[in-house]
Amino acid sequence: MTSAMPPTQHRFKVGAVFAVYNVARFLPDLLASLERQSYPLRQTQLVFVDDGSTDDSLAILRGWASGREDHVVVTTQANAWVAAARNTGIELVDAEWVTFADPDDVFDDRYFEEVVKFIDLHGAPRVGMLATHQMRLNEGQELLNTHPLRMKFAKGSRIIDLEQEPVIQLAVNSAFFRLDDVRAHGIEFDGRVRPVFEDAHFIGRYLLATGKSDIGVLASAKYHYRMRGDGTSLMETHFDHPGKYTDVLRHGALDLLERAERAGSVPRWLENTVLYDLFWYFKNERALNSPSALAPPTTFDEFHRLVAAIRSKISDDAIHSFDIMWVEFAVRRALLVGYSGVPERPTYAKLERVDEVRQHVKITYWFTGDRPTERIVVDGREGEPVYAKDQDFVFYGRTVLRQRHLWIERARLTRLWVDGRVVPFTRGERYEPDEALTLRQLKPQILGQRKRLENKWADVDTPATRHLRRAAAAVYGKARRGVYKRKLEDAILGVSVRAKSVRDRFQDAWVFMDRNTDANDNAEHLYRWVRHHHPEVNAWFVLDEKSRDWARLEAEGFRLVAHKSRDWRKLLLHAKHLASSHIDVYVVSPLDRRRYGEPRFTFTWLQHGVTNYDISRWVNAKPAELFVTVTPQEKQSIAGDGPYTFTEREVVMTGFPRHDELLRKRRSTVPEDQDLILIMPTWRKKLAGVQVPGSNERLKNPAFLVSDYAKQYNALIGSERVRDLAARTGKRVIFMPHPNMQPYLPDFDIPAWVDVWDFATKNVQDVLARAAALVTDYSSLGFEAAFLDVPLVYFQFDAASFFDGTHVGRRGYFDYARDGFGPVAEDVPGVEAALEQIGAADYTSAPVHQARTREAFVTRDEHNCERVFRAMQALDGGPRIDEPTGTRSAVGAA
Repeated sequence: MTSAMPPTQHRFKVGAVFAVYNVARFLPDLLASLERQSYPLRQTQLVFVDDGSTDDSLAILRGWASGREDHVVVTTQANAWVAAARNTGIELVDAEWVTFADPDDVFDDRYFEEVVKFIDLHGAPRVGMLATHQMRLNEGQELLNTHPLRMKFAKGSRIIDLEQEPVIQLAVNSAFFRLDDVRAHGIEFDGRVRPVFEDAHFIGRYLLATGKSDIGVLASAKYHYRMRGDGTSLMETHFDHPGKYTDVLRHGALDLLERAERAGSVPRWLENTVLYDLFWYFKNERALNSPSALAPPTTFDEFHRLVAAIRSKISDDAIHSFDIMWVEFAVRRALLVGYSGVPERPTYAKLERVDEVRQHVKITYWFTGDRPTERIVVDGREGEPVYAKDQDFVFYGRTVLRQRHLWIERARLTRLWVDGRVVPFTRGERYEPDEALTLRQLKPQILGQRKRLENKWADVDTPATRHLRRAAAAVYGKARRGVYKRKLEDAILGVSVRAKSVRDRFQDAWVFMDRNTDANDNAEHLYRWVRHHHPEVNAWFVLDEKSRDWARLEAEGFRLVAHKSRDWRKLLLHAKHLASSHIDVYVVSPLDRRRYGEPRFTFTWLQHGVTNYDISRWVNAKPAELFVTVTPQEKQSIAGDGPYTFTEREVVMTGFPRHDELLRKRRSTVPEDQDLILIMPTWRKKLAGVQVPGSNERLKNPAFLVSDYAKQYNALIGSERVRDLAARTGKRVIFMPHPNMQPYLPDFDIPAWVDVWDFATKNVQDVLARAAALVTDYSSLGFEAAFLDVPLVYFQFDAASFFDGTHVGRRGYFDYARDGFGPVAEDVPGVEAALEQIGAADYTSAPVHQARTREAFVTRDEHNCERVFRAMQALDGGPRIDEPTGTRSAVGAA
C-alpha cells in the first residue's frame, strides 16, 4: 500500500495573485493597503501579472516592487484576458494558500493577519478553502456590508460543512485555495467562461476535484471590493456581451453540473451556486431599471436551450428550497416548469381577491404553452368569467410562463375544471407538493430551536453575561419607549379620528393629488371638475404647503390638506377614493399598514402620460382599482393578453382629465397665435450627476457637455435652417428643456433667435396651445401635441441607448416609425428637413400621421372628466361607463 505524497514545502504560507490590466489609477490605494498590513508583508508572496496594460500599471508595479524582490514578483504578458493572467500567476506563486485578489480593490489592515491566524488554528487538511468577508467600498469611500452573500459571516468565523450547510462562494478575490490541490488536480481558470462566472467555475471545479466539503469562513478578514460606479468595471459592463448568454452557461454552469454527474451526483452547494447565478438572469429581466435590456437578441435561442439543459440537471427540491436570496415566485416558477419541453397544467388555482361591492371573486393559475380549456360551474350552473386575461412572463424574447387571471361571480359553491380535471383552490402559492416535507417547511422550526440554544447564556451568571444583559436591557428599553410613543400617538389619533367633527369633515372623502410637491396634472383638473359639477362629493386636494402651487390653488378655493400633516392622516383614514396622476409607493400606500391597517379607499391611477412603453414591471404590483387610459391601442396593450396583470375590469378608456382643458385652450387660440416651433427634449437618467448625500440635489455632471445628448441639442437649437424656416413663416423658436437640464443651460450655445422657457414659470398647456410644431424625442408630450393635431418630429439619435434598461419603461406596443404621429429623425439634418416639410404644408401633419391621430384619440370631446368620475362611481357599485368609439377632430365641435 502506497502512502500519500507529503505536502510540498512552500516558501510562504499565503500568497496573492493579481491579474492587472489598466488599473493605474487604483494601484496606489491597493499598494498602500498592503503596506499597512499588520502581518509582516515580507512573509506574504505577491505575484502581479500585467496582462498587456496600455496605461502606467506596469511601471507603477515595477517601481513599487524594487527592493521587494524576495517576496514580490512582477511579470508581463500580451493581453490574453484575466483567466490567462491568473493561470500565469498559479505557475509563479510559491505559497501554501493562494488567493486571486483584484488590483482595484483594497485590504483591511489586519487582512492577512486574520487569514494566517485562522490557518494556524483551523487549517487542518480537511479544510479545502477559505472565504473572507467581502465588504463593498463605494465611491464615497464608505464601507458597506451589503454583499448578497454576506449572511454566511453572520455567526462569525467558523468551519462550515457544505454537505450540511450548502452556502456558496462565487469570488476568488476573497477566497484562498491550497496551491498543492490546485496543481495536483490541474485546476485552472477557463478563458472560455467570459465575461463573468469564471471565478465560480474555478471554485466549483476545485471543490468537486478535491472532494473537500469543509470550508473556513473568516468573518474577521475584511476584503474591500471597490464599486467603481463609472461604468468601467467588468461587473457593470457585461450585460451586452453575447458570451454572458451563451459561453458562461455552456462552459461555466453546464460544465460544472456535467462534471458533478460524472462523479456521481450534483451536490446541493453546486445547485445553489448555479441557481444563484441563473436566478439573476431572470431577476434582471423582471427589474424596473434592468441592464438585461442590453442582451443581444441573437443569443436568445441558444440561451434558452442552455437553460433547459441546466434545468434538467437541477432537482425540483433545490429550486423549491433555494433561499440564499429573495426570488419572486413567478421567477422560481418559470425556471421550475418553463423548460420541461411539455405544457404545464395547473394543479391548483389561487384565490386572489373577493370584491364585496361588485360580488366578484378573482382566481389565478399558472400554465405554459397554449391556454388550457376551462369550465366553471357556479352554484350548479355553467358560468363564464366576468373578466379574463392571460399574463405572459417574457424572458429574453420568449414567453416562459403564463398566468391566467379570472374574475368570476361570487357564489356559494364554485368549481373549476382545467383540461377536464377539477383543480383545488388555495389561498397561497404552493412551493412544493403536499406529500413532501422540505427544508422550506422545516426552516421555521430549525430557526426557533437555534434561537433557544443561543439564548442559553441568559442562565449563566458571570460578569460578562451580566454586562450583556444590561446592554440588552438598555437597547430593549429604548425600543420599548419608541413603541410606547408610537402607541400613544396612535391612540390620540384614533380618538380624534372618531370625533364627530372629524367624521363630519372627512367621511367618505374623495382625495385627489398629483405629486406631493406639484399640482397642475390630471388630479388637479379632475378635482376642479368634481367640485364644480358635483358639490355633494366630499372632495379634497393634497399638496405640500411649501409647493409653488399651494397659493394658486388656495386662492382658487381648493380645499387643501397638507401632505403628511395630521389632517392628512385623518383624511386618508376616512377616505373612500384616492385618485392621483402618479403611482409611486408614497402615493398608493401613504399610511403604514402595520400601524393603520388596510386602507378603506380605492385607488384610481389617472396617469401622468399615455403609456406607450412596457411599464408592467413597475405597475403590476400597485393596487390600482381603476387604470385610466387614452387610446384604444394603449388600453388593449394593458388590459389584453400580455405582460400586465390588469384586466378590462380595472382598465378604462376615459381620456385624461387635463385633456378637456387642453382642448379648450387650443380651440380658443386663433391660428395667428399658434406661432411656436417647440424643442422639448426629455432627460437621460445616465447623464445625472452624483447625488449629494442626504438630499435630492445632484452635482453637475462634468461630462455632460461632451455627451452626444448635449451635442445634438446644441446643434439643433443653433440650426440656421430652423432659424430661416421660423423667419420665413412668422414663427418663434422656443427651447423648453427638461428641468434636469436647467443647471447646464449657461454652458449651452443658445443663439439670439431662440427663446428659452422654463416649465417652472410656463404652463405647459398654454405653451402647447400655441404650438405650430413640436420637436421631441421620447417624451409623453408627443402624445399631448398629437392629441391637438400639432405636427411633430421625433428626434431619436440615441434610440439604442435609450432603451438600454436605465429607464423604467421598455419597448412596448408603440413603434415610433410604425405608429408615431410624425416622422422619426436620427440626426439634426433629418429634423431640419422634417420641419421644412411641415412648414411647406402650412404646419399640418402628413396624411398618414393625421390618420393615426384620428384612430388613436377618440376622447376629444371634453367629457374626459365626466367619464373618469363615472368610472370611479362604478367602483362603489354603479354601472360601468360607456367608452367612446369612432374618431374625433381636435378642433371640431365638442
